[in-house]
Amino acid sequence: TMSTETAVAAQIPVCRVAIVGAQRQRVARVAAIIHADESLASVDTLAISGSSSVDPSSSRNNTSRLQELPSGVPPQVTIEYLPCVATFDSYEDEKGESVRYLAKLEYHGPNGTLVNGKSLAPFFDHQHESDDDDNNGEVQNPFPGIAGVAIGCGVDTDDDFAKVKTFLDALSSSCISEATDVDVSMIIECIQPNTEFSSMKEENDLFRDMSDEKKREAVKNRTIGPGKMAFFAYEVAEKAVQQRWGKELLTGNKPETDTQDVTQNYADEAAPELVEIEEAAPHFIDPEKTRYACKRCRSVLFSTDDLEDPPHAQSLHNFGRRGQTSGQGMCQNLFIADPLPWMHGCNEMEGKLHCPKCQTKVGHYSWTGAQCSCGTWVTPAILVPVSKVDEMKPASQNIIAASGPLMFAQPPNVIVQTQSSTLDL
Repeated sequence: TMSTETAVAAQIPVCRVAIVGAQRQRVARVAAIIHADESLASVDTLAISGSSSVDPSSSRNNTSRLQELPSGVPPQVTIEYLPCVATFDSYEDEKGESVRYLAKLEYHGPNGTLVNGKSLAPFFDHQHESDDDDNNGEVQNPFPGIAGVAIGCGVDTDDDFAKVKTFLDALSSSCISEATDVDVSMIIECIQPNTEFSSMKEENDLFRDMSDEKKREAVKNRTIGPGKMAFFAYEVAEKAVQQRWGKELLTGNKPETDTQDVTQNYADEAAPELVEIEEAAPHFIDPEKTRYACKRCRSVLFSTDDLEDPPHAQSLHNFGRRGQTSGQGMCQNLFIADPLPWMHGCNEMEGKLHCPKCQTKVGHYSWTGAQCSCGTWVTPAILVPVSKVDEMKPASQNIIAASGPLMFAQPPNVIVQTQSSTLDL
């Protein structure tokens, strides 16, 4: 099986497909089947015709048909599978009803064997890898981020599928294709039961009751169980390739512009927008309000005007936090209503917040939410622990007069209002 590094070195496009399940062992089993079957390692664009599914075991070396490919369409696309685990939890709402939610969705290594999962966000950062000027002329990968998601392995209800899809849609919302002007939106699909079964649970229960010999046969035939899931993940990758070059493969026409030209055009068009974002309206910090400054360098970061309004209800949810003793039921975080200029837009799904002056970590943000120390789940969450900042009383109380000149956080578009003048920092 060709590795991702080998594919990149040979400039073969790489299509990433996430395999999402509720149990790591089941996802790892699917990954093992995929790695053992070379026919699932890549998609043959020569064999794709319209929307029909193609047997991946068909010949991949038909040199005489290479000339049939339109310009810009590669003969082969390597698939990088990403085994992931979705963890669900629940809490009781005000009415005492149980509310199920997606607690986390993490990548568990190429084989699905990593015990501690990792964030999927870095895979979407790969879209920027060829933005640098020193890319040695390499053609940018036409599948930025994650191209497809195959959901199964215990995630078999419509409600759980919707939760996973919502999370992935939000995570990929900032992943704008910089390689092409055609539709390359992420394909997210959930495996469906065979016609003789009413649900995937019923189908999986039958597989578990099979003898070892029948299980091996089912895996080989890809009709049920992990073998079926492995081929389903391959079909998702095949659909991503069809989506990317479907028009060219159907008509045989060349794309209007090549990949590098489209990438450059997109970069030229996007540049003014980036400048406009940086020149957003100034943020005012009123010295007559309680302010919060970085504990290390005393730079003012925000005031009470910037906090969530109204505040979240305390101790609303009970998640059974382990090891929580002192401070239970007390809010020890400050939640900010909207991203501030020094947070640079909070453009990722989640990330850390650093003081713009001394770069000390002062908090973090997550658009899928975070749990406050009091127990309440707040969505979205832009939070700063009270231990990371110093509370500064209104200037009129003259509490900070003896401390000398007051330092305010950058960037330059932060303006502090005083009674006698306006100082543009």
